[in-house]
Amino acid sequence: MSIQLQIHPSAFPQSQREHWFESLKRQVVPAQCLYESIGQASRWLAYAKAWSPIHRGKDYQGVYDRAYAAAWGCMDRRAFDYLALGCGDGYKDVSFFNHQAARALNGYLGLAEISPSLLIEASQKLASFQPEAWVVDLASAPEAFFRPSNPDNPRRLISCMGMLPTLGYQVLLPYLSRQMGPEDWLLVSANLTPSKDPESCQAILTQYDNDLAMEWYRGFLLELGLPRDSFACQASIQALESVTDGGFRIQIKARLKQDHCLSFYGHRIEWLAHTNLDLFRSERHTTQGLRQLFHQHGLACHESFESEDGEEAVYLLRRASA
Repeated sequence: MSIQLQIHPSAFPQSQREHWFESLKRQVVPAQCLYESIGQASRWLAYAKAWSPIHRGKDYQGVYDRAYAAAWGCMDRRAFDYLALGCGDGYKDVSFFNHQAARALNGYLGLAEISPSLLIEASQKLASFQPEAWVVDLASAPEAFFRPSNPDNPRRLISCMGMLPTLGYQVLLPYLSRQMGPEDWLLVSANLTPSKDPESCQAILTQYDNDLAMEWYRGFLLELGLPRDSFACQASIQALESVTDGGFRIQIKARLKQDHCLSFYGHRIEWLAHTNLDLFRSERHTTQGLRQLFHQHGLACHESFESEDGEEAVYLLRRASA
């Protein structure tokens, strides 16, 4: 079975090279770099299957099932387009459609992901829906690139699972708000912190500070050509900027033990010893703080679904009334 991928201009090699170069000069690794290559996608899948709560047997699938049931109810058995932004390997999108297996999607299925290998996996899993698959850099906030199945009556369910923690609310929420039409519904997942207690934060940090996670973070630098013993990765916790009701960011930095000079598509990048590279970041919010952020970005929360441990949630949103 052949699979056709559409390449958005944001994912063209020249665009990616320019973005990478400017970011790496600032000692910041772009988020998509950790997923894009086949090796990195494989390392991420190994880490996610070992540490993602939904794979570890926690009752997180029930959270998603309740959210999916509510979203199907909002569709009211009428045709709609389903757009999956940051679909990964398609695991959650398959779960969405399995929840209502007897009901056909009468509209259009669009998939968007920066990693071609993950996008291929998602396309294979959802092949019966004949999806349109886009390799796209969502961090660049690209405007509408999916084609509506009915331009005269666009009605969409936008699914954005797992993107908020890594892209961050300051990038993702304004972008999603701009995409929302008056008939659209939006499913967004978020990682939460159940309390502001430091011990709770440290327990969450362990999910990001473990052998499989570190192998995934290191993978990108190893693919760049840095020797394994020339840097050390360290995890820490930082407060979120401009968020008053709790929340924090998991930060992974790589501290260089020696100077490095990289040749990057005709450009030279020099990193000095003791430089701290911003390698990975993931946000955690309180549910109260996140609701405030939704409101600030013109999104109204119709329903929310939280896990019993208070660490995972899915929100069903609409565009706020003027």
